[in-house]
Amino acid sequence: MKKLLSLILLILLIVQCGPPPTEVFPGKGEEGVPPPCTPQRLTVRAGDNKALLKWETNCPRGVILSGYNIYVLKDSLSRKDLQSDFGRRLKPYNSEPYPGDTNPESGFETITINNLQNGTDYYFLVRTVFPDGMMSEFSNQVDAIGRPEGEFVLAFRYSGLNDGFSFVRGQNVRADASANDLYFFEKDGFSFLASPSRLNGFLRKSKFYSLGKTSDIYQYPKFDIDIPSDEKIPILAGESYLIKTADGNYVKIRIEEITGKDRDKVLRIKYIYQTIKNLIRF
Repeated sequence: MKKLLSLILLILLIVQCGPPPTEVFPGKGEEGVPPPCTPQRLTVRAGDNKALLKWETNCPRGVILSGYNIYVLKDSLSRKDLQSDFGRRLKPYNSEPYPGDTNPESGFETITINNLQNGTDYYFLVRTVFPDGMMSEFSNQVDAIGRPEGEFVLAFRYSGLNDGFSFVRGQNVRADASANDLYFFEKDGFSFLASPSRLNGFLRKSKFYSLGKTSDIYQYPKFDIDIPSDEKIPILAGESYLIKTADGNYVKIRIEEITGKDRDKVLRIKYIYQTIKNLIRF
């Protein structure tokens, strides 16, 4: 009986002297795992002088936040830089914590950063801000280059003033204009886009590549080309194409709609124009 009591006392003593239960607070996590409330999976979609950021909040329910700090940099920083005093002194893009968007989608936040310069490579980061002024770790770092984008209507060749388009100007021109980058025609029941140099050898020469059927103009933001180009290409609504202009700039276009008949047929085209020569990135 004495031995049994001694054993019970020994067990109770071991339990009482064991390690205290661990609690996970914002800003603390297991080794190799992002701490709670550290923004994750940041993505950035470049636009015309702007960028759309989206990230997972990664924050447990019930944690009170002040918002988020957004960082817009012109140079990439290593993880070591971000964890140093230099990283702690970084000034955010926003003067006050961003409270979050009004999108009801749970677990995500978005923000649009405006007034960016097209053709400049920007690097983006996000941190969560708590009511006491403490902040989470930095999110992953993502870069993006702003570039012009838009939509235009292209008429049948020689049928009107909008039968050509200049991407560097961002406006319609005549098919035989010196600034034109493409024109539209039909042959044997098929619709084509073609290089102005086919109309006149003194006009600009464009090269065309097919990217196939796409869900929208933003599909395939970055890729390599290993297929031959052509000075004319058959087109279909709902498909995207890559154009290399005479200046060496790449343009991604998507045929949104083909309407009308014969010479009254017109194309509605969305485009993204990369201002940096020889760069295929949209």
